[in-house]
Amino acid sequence: MSHEKLTLEEREALRQQTLVKHYTANILTHWFNVAMWLFLLPTGLGILLGKIYPFVPEAWNNLMNQIFGGLAPLIHWHSILGQIWFFVLVFNVLFGFRKYFIPFAAQRMFMDRDDWKWLMIRPFQMFGFKKNQELPPQDAYNGGQKLYSYLVVVGTVGIGVTGLILTYSEAIPTSFQWIIQWAMPLHFLAVGTTFAGVIIHVYMGAIMPEERQAFFSMFTGKVNGLYAYLHHRKWYERKMAEKAAWEDFYNRQLEAADAETPAEGGLEAPPAPEPAGGD
Repeated sequence: MSHEKLTLEEREALRQQTLVKHYTANILTHWFNVAMWLFLLPTGLGILLGKIYPFVPEAWNNLMNQIFGGLAPLIHWHSILGQIWFFVLVFNVLFGFRKYFIPFAAQRMFMDRDDWKWLMIRPFQMFGFKKNQELPPQDAYNGGQKLYSYLVVVGTVGIGVTGLILTYSEAIPTSFQWIIQWAMPLHFLAVGTTFAGVIIHVYMGAIMPEERQAFFSMFTGKVNGLYAYLHHRKWYERKMAEKAAWEDFYNRQLEAADAETPAEGGLEAPPAPEPAGGD
């Protein structure tokens, strides 16, 4: 059945389904990241001098200095929290690199033809164009979310590495001072481009009514079947196939137990469900 022809009964049946999209570790990592950005972005702007960077109001510099007791403590706490942020994210990736990150990246982050088609249609629809053009089916993440994930990975590495260089600049030999000179503008560039992506991400996930399920899933970890069917059809169909395979396996176990004989061909469990992803 296509989403254009769903009856009220079909929509209600789908709405009653519940699918797990994010596990607790993903949710905690997401909100940890949010909390760190809410601290690091304002303090980072407060470090910039308004006379040199006119886009930062001098009043903001004064406010941050008053809160932290001067520029030196402000830089100190920005550096400390920045290192904690970077360490936690890197630790999460490395700790579960083989078991979680690689399967997650392989199943949810690679772009396919439908993702590129989605990108050629959806941005225009947001501005009132191509309204009658149907979007291609998407996986657990749509094409825009996948591109944003690439930006986040590159931006996080850029912010973290350049931030460490600036923090420990005194340990860098004088013959490599050019690294420090490049680190500062690259740090600003990485923060700026990543934050631009964050703005779009927040608008798409928290403000657009049709994506409201995605926003609340970052608290509950769950979405209903109607949202999954309409917005992430490939993922929904894969989850339904996984569910059917496990139900068939369970029923054959019951039949074998009732007959007190092994099932024909043996009982082989279906593949483990795919790992739930982050935001």
